[in-house]
Amino acid sequence: MKILITGATGFIGKRLCKALSLEGHDLVILTRNRKNARELIPAPHTAVEWKETQGAQSVAQIPALKKIDAVIHLAGESVAAQRWTSAFKRELRDSRIQSAENLKRVLKQSGNTQLQAFISASAIGYYGDCGDELLAESHPPGSDFLATLCQEWEDQLFKSSEIKARKVALRIGLVFGQCGGALEKMISTFSSGVAAYLGSGKQWVSWIHADDLVAILVEALKDERFHGAINACSPHPLSQKQLTQKLARRLHSFGVVPVPRTILKLIQGEFAVELLSSKRIVPEKLSKIGFNFKYSTIDQALEEITSESHALGFEDYQSQLWINQPVDRVFEFFGSAQNLEIITPPYLHFKIVAQSTDSIQKGTLIDYRLRLHGFPLRWRTEISEWHPGQFFVDTQLRGPYQVWRHTHRFTPFRGGTLVEDRVLYRVPLGNLGKLVAGAFVRKDVREIFNYRSHRIFELFS
Repeated sequence: MKILITGATGFIGKRLCKALSLEGHDLVILTRNRKNARELIPAPHTAVEWKETQGAQSVAQIPALKKIDAVIHLAGESVAAQRWTSAFKRELRDSRIQSAENLKRVLKQSGNTQLQAFISASAIGYYGDCGDELLAESHPPGSDFLATLCQEWEDQLFKSSEIKARKVALRIGLVFGQCGGALEKMISTFSSGVAAYLGSGKQWVSWIHADDLVAILVEALKDERFHGAINACSPHPLSQKQLTQKLARRLHSFGVVPVPRTILKLIQGEFAVELLSSKRIVPEKLSKIGFNFKYSTIDQALEEITSESHALGFEDYQSQLWINQPVDRVFEFFGSAQNLEIITPPYLHFKIVAQSTDSIQKGTLIDYRLRLHGFPLRWRTEISEWHPGQFFVDTQLRGPYQVWRHTHRFTPFRGGTLVEDRVLYRVPLGNLGKLVAGAFVRKDVREIFNYRSHRIFELFS
């Protein structure tokens, strides 16, 4: 199929693009920034630059937007991106309602008459705060800001005469997954030794693992039993306090304490109402369809998301980049230590000062010199694993981290190479170090690898 996707550079969008590409589909991405899309989406695609709130006429005649078979509309500003002001609430609305309206115009003006399915994100915010009540798809909507927003969002789809295809709106719960999603901040905080639940902790949390959500989206493309509004949540919600306790146990946090409602409202303003609301969702339609959840319980999900490395105090950074070049050429580039200088940010003043073997192999020792925030550092790594054409691992022997283990993996994918980086690292001084410097180190690591992806893509394109 030829599938048009919005929101493709987000936490779910990137995973979805990879899954759809594995199935052989051709992807067309509507994005604010084509360059960022190329570097963030780990799959071949055609990117069309377009702001969600701009008119359709400017892009409607682009050839890539013709003969679209299906649409997956995930675009929408995160409700947790910042404190809710009047201006931000307008942004939340425009990024969903206005973007959906403009997307329909794009499809119409591009002459897409063979559209088979239009799948849109929605949210369980549709139901409002409902205490302990079980919420199936037939339950009426709430009346607060998010509930009203979700109703308008879905109306753009279901009440549209312009869309002749099968229509699906997924009411998505909190999305949990590795390296992102709703658990990311909780994991980074709890692994520093501090665990806290919100308000009374009795409010129900309805959630879904990112892999299950991607599987639902993929199935919804081809299974005609998917239609109308569908609750995209695990069949086993739990209370906020239960979630906090389970996560704290896995991360060996010191204890579990409440964040009082008054403090939460002071910090978050109106958004605190949503954080404290209770939604006990029943995925009734998915059950009738027979959808098989890979992670139906929170214990299964947390086991996958918080691996043993988290329990041992490690941070886990992962990134993926698709390059339209064969594996042997890409691996050859990474097999030269000198090329590390090319893909490292200039502000680090990164230099290789010694290498124990002429060519990289298992056991090779490499010494570097760099400056981090103005401080001169020496760093020595060992190539602890070396598998040409597949992957290699460098492990810090001496340097700024207590532990650093970087796995570089290279996989043939859709005529090119999927480059995957995974770094397990631990800052000095244990929980105290994470509490004091953990957030700054995470930011540094993310920025360094963002630059790295940018340079790699430039060099190989």
